[in-house]
Amino acid sequence: MHKGYFITFEGAEGCGKSTQIRLLGEDLEKAGLSVKVSRSPGGTPVAEKIRKILKEATAGEDLEPETELLLFGACHSQMTANLIRPLLEKGVIVLSDRFCDSTLAYQGYARNLGADTVRKINSYACRGLKPDLTILLDLEVEEGLRRARERAGDALTLAADRFDSEKLSFHQAVRNAFLRLAAEEKERFAVISAKGSVEEVHLRIREEVHARLGIL
Repeated sequence: MHKGYFITFEGAEGCGKSTQIRLLGEDLEKAGLSVKVSRSPGGTPVAEKIRKILKEATAGEDLEPETELLLFGACHSQMTANLIRPLLEKGVIVLSDRFCDSTLAYQGYARNLGADTVRKINSYACRGLKPDLTILLDLEVEEGLRRARERAGDALTLAADRFDSEKLSFHQAVRNAFLRLAAEEKERFAVISAKGSVEEVHLRIREEVHARLGIL
């Protein structure tokens, strides 16, 4: 049995990752392939508990940037050992909404904890696991935040998310970091414009998955 593929989707808030992962997963299943959709942080019972801490604001005590980084490391450790690696060994294609590249972009660059530090923690937590392909959905920050607000439905929902509610400069730093990471690893990253209709973006992704991995 062929080892499965690990495909991650990255991008700033509101770029449409969840929708595009769902569409790609449906296409892969129609092609007769075994697919598992997951997310980071999350994906296992323990990792989902960590997600709640990371995503939801706590009155009177915010997470320290270092705490945030270590919690992501713990989450990725659980995901790697209990979800991703076992599925890949069975030949399953794992699609993940974010993974370690988000930690580099958000904590390493936007939180200024340092790329080298974050890379060491990522490598340790994931036992060296890296995606076979990373789809970076790129979109102007203002448009992404507009979409995020629309998705949230109201200001209170948006404000409750520790990342969605960050300042514009933070989100711009995240976007810049993703583009920098993609430029450094062109063989793994596929940068795809998130502009246009859902179907237009989906077709761009299909083309890249076929070109890079020979499936679809």
